[in-house]
This record gives sequence, C-alpha cells and structure tokens, in this order.
Amino acid sequence: MEKELEEIRSSLLNELNKIQSVDGYPYAGYPRFMELFGRDSLISSLQLSYLYPDFLKHSLEVLSKYQGNSYNIATGEEPGKILHELSNSNTYISNPDKESWVVLNKPIFFSVDSTPLFIISAILFMKKHSEMYLSSIIKSIEKAVIWLLNKSESTGFLTYNTTEIHNKLASMGWMDGSWDLYSKLSGDIALIEVQAYTYEALRLFNEIFPFSKLHKIIDDKLSYLRNNINKFFWIDSIKYYSPAISISNGTINALKNITSGPGHLLITDIIDSHKKKMVVETLFGKNMMTSYGIRTVATNDNIFNPFKYQTGSIWPNDNWIIMEGLKRSG
Repeated sequence: MEKELEEIRSSLLNELNKIQSVDGYPYAGYPRFMELFGRDSLISSLQLSYLYPDFLKHSLEVLSKYQGNSYNIATGEEPGKILHELSNSNTYISNPDKESWVVLNKPIFFSVDSTPLFIISAILFMKKHSEMYLSSIIKSIEKAVIWLLNKSESTGFLTYNTTEIHNKLASMGWMDGSWDLYSKLSGDIALIEVQAYTYEALRLFNEIFPFSKLHKIIDDKLSYLRNNINKFFWIDSIKYYSPAISISNGTINALKNITSGPGHLLITDIIDSHKKKMVVETLFGKNMMTSYGIRTVATNDNIFNPFKYQTGSIWPNDNWIIMEGLKRSG
C-alpha cells in the first residue's frame, strides 16, 4: 500500500510541475491553458497552500504586478482590478485557436470575481503564513478593496454590465461558457457566488485591518449584503437562491435555474440556519449530487446538458469551494 501511495504522490507532483511557471505561479491548465488566469491561479494556489504556500505567494505577487491602473474598455482594465488572463508564448502553441482579442503579454480583465478572490487569498495567506508576510502587496489589497467598493456602489452588489463583456464570454464569472444560463440577462448582472466572495473579502479585510479608514464603509456594505442577498436572490417558490439577478432601470429579475453557485454562499455567515438546510438538501439531492461530485446545473433544470461546458458537468474548483463552506458551517 505504501508503494502505491508513493506512486500516486509522485504522479501528482509531476502534474504540478507541468503547470508551474518559471516565476513559480501555476498556469491555469495543461496542455491548453498554459498561461496566467487570475481566478484559476488563485483557487489552485489556495487549494495547495497548506502544502506548497509558494504557489500562492508567487500568484499574489504576479497578480499584484499586473493590477489595473487605468480605464481601458478594450481590455476591461480598471484601477485596482485583478486580471482575468495574461497570455504568453505558450498560449498559441498549446491553443492555436485562441480568441483574437487575447493579445500576447497584455493582460485582459474580463472577470468580476478575480478581484475579491485576490483579496481573500492574500489575507488568508498572511494569516496562515506570517513568516512569509507579503508587505509588498498590502497596497494592492487596499486598491482591490477600493475597486470592489466603487464597482458595487451604484447597485449595492458587485456587478458587471452586459455592455462591458466581450462577446466570446457568457459571463464575467467562472461559468463563462454557460450561454444557456446567462443569455437571458441584460443590464447589470450580479452573480450569486461573486456576492459571496465580495462579502468574505470585505469581512476578512475588516478583520485584519480594523483601523483602516475604510472600516465603517465596509461594515455598512457587509450589512447591506447580508440583508439584500437574502431579499433579492432567495426564491421562495424553489426554496433556493437564484444563480444571478439582472438590474435594469430599477427592475430586478432573478434566474430560477438550480445551479451549484448558491453553494458558494456557505463560505460566509450570510445564510441563516433554516435556508442553509434547504441549500444543502438541494446540493445533496438526487438532481445535483453524483458519485463524482456536485453538478453545475440540476438534472431536472430546463438547461441541463452534461455534455456542455458548464450546464450539468462537474467541476473540482466548484466542489472544493462548496466543501470549504460545508466545513465552516459544521
């Protein structure tokens, strides 16, 4: 048995070596995504941080280096925003059909979740690995928080507008290939999992920087999110949270699809015990749970198709965040 375990460990380390960049951060995936993705590199590094904290350290450093400084509609750049993707010379070798809007060695910023995930990852890193404290990224954390607060000021939620998104992407969240789900929405779009990340990012910031000049503003935002996520995303008829709402001219429309997204709320203290029980029951119900993990979309949903990218397939990153939430929730 010990020999078999060593072989598995050796195989896994070999896989990690394949995706490790020369700068130490993980690429998004081998062999077709050998480049830096904000969201992917952060989540992968967080998963590995208890064994290999250097992955997360280097991811935070490189993402801080390319943090947005100005407004650029063509790339989605905004001051304080964390990139979505940075192509390199590997990109066109591993993926020759790469979209034409990806420019070699130029960051693009078409994601709404990379920035709160950066804040969460940076603060968790500093809390757990004080001996590797990254004083160099403190300013980047604050810039990211300011971006988050500014971006969520008009609607109250962290949103993106359908006019901002590139037509090659279905959304600015991690399910950016789920056209069947998000094509119904227009205006300002608030994704449920992004609100969870936003809440947790701000909560952690206030915890670790209690004397920040932003403390009161953040405290008010946390209170707003606690109240209004439950007010606008919860759908009584399905006893579950909406995966996304659109806000247009004061009108709010909520999708009623059953997806894994609401499971990401479990990493926060937003959900009361009654709703939490219903969320967990849905996630572990026959239409979502499989022997391999939780599906992205329920089998009885009208857009379910397990052969498409994110309409019923099972994604490890998705399941890992839900698992972390379940652990925190006891």
